Amino acid sequence: MTTQVKKTETVRLMHCDLNWTVRGASAPHEWAFIAPEEYFAWHMEFGTNVMYCQAYIFGGTAFYPTRLGPVAPGPGSQLFPRLYKLARDRGVPVWSYFCVGADLVMSNHRNDWVVPGSRGQWPHGFLAPESGWTDLLCARVREFLGMFPVDWLLFDWFGYGGLRPDTDPVVPADYAREPFARLIGRPLPATAAGITPDEQLRYKRAVLAEQFHRLHDAVKETSPATRILFNVPYWRPAETVWVDHPMLNESDGLFAECSRRDVVDWLLAVRRPGQRVMTTITGRTEKGECDPNSWREWYDKGCDFFGYAWGTPPDFRPHPRYAEALDIVRRAFREMEASTAG
Repeated sequence: MTTQVKKTETVRLMHCDLNWTVRGASAPHEWAFIAPEEYFAWHMEFGTNVMYCQAYIFGGTAFYPTRLGPVAPGPGSQLFPRLYKLARDRGVPVWSYFCVGADLVMSNHRNDWVVPGSRGQWPHGFLAPESGWTDLLCARVREFLGMFPVDWLLFDWFGYGGLRPDTDPVVPADYAREPFARLIGRPLPATAAGITPDEQLRYKRAVLAEQFHRLHDAVKETSPATRILFNVPYWRPAETVWVDHPMLNESDGLFAECSRRDVVDWLLAVRRPGQRVMTTITGRTEKGECDPNSWREWYDKGCDFFGYAWGTPPDFRPHPRYAEALDIVRRAFREMEASTAG
């Protein structure tokens, strides 16, 4: 059974992010020895009203006893199960996470699944929606939810060949031959230059819609009460690839990895009845992307809140550089909690 958050209750989700460390992407062992009770207690004391932990980090290892990939060493395979029990015992809703666009293990084992040229942006590259990666990801989602029917799943880095799907190109590859011919109606050209701009857009929208529906079905068929939302991230309102896209229209929530007014107001404007909108008020370090002081505007507009910070292994607690922003978020969460109680 999942724990349903009341519609009137604002989600306050700040977390010590296990995808990363202050030095970069986390290695499999670096967060494997966290004491679950300490991790849970830190978040509850901070004012978070859900428990969030990745199923798989984007590095490619799992914090639960998966049979479909590598697990974090030592006690790391029990981190999520123990956090899940701590949360359920206290009636705290549980959130988890999968990365759609990248898996550092699989991108090295299966280079044929990586979009050609995408390693130029990030060394690990980005996994193609049309490749066998989506089969594996959906199998992992079903396995995980069969063991842990969480309340919400966040799917991260949902895009095509990078983090800017409006402009990231479709590049010819073996995995794209069948879907391109089926969706566009002609054989896949030998070079990206042979794909017209209209075909680029149509193809990306179509294959991302297919991947979305496969993930949606994997969730809903395994754990019908689990709700889903996707992080792209959005760089501006109404990017062409996303306008009226099934991911926007059919997700249970809309997620902005920023607190920029143009993006969040756009999501509020296009959301369907029943969809929640979540804004990120701390985490990204690019100028203007995340402003913890914007929280009251978004609280008044009915948004949920997301934030993250990175620690220095083996200490999961946020690095001191986050102190100022975290103090603002902590006080904001206290005010939200008091307002709800009142």
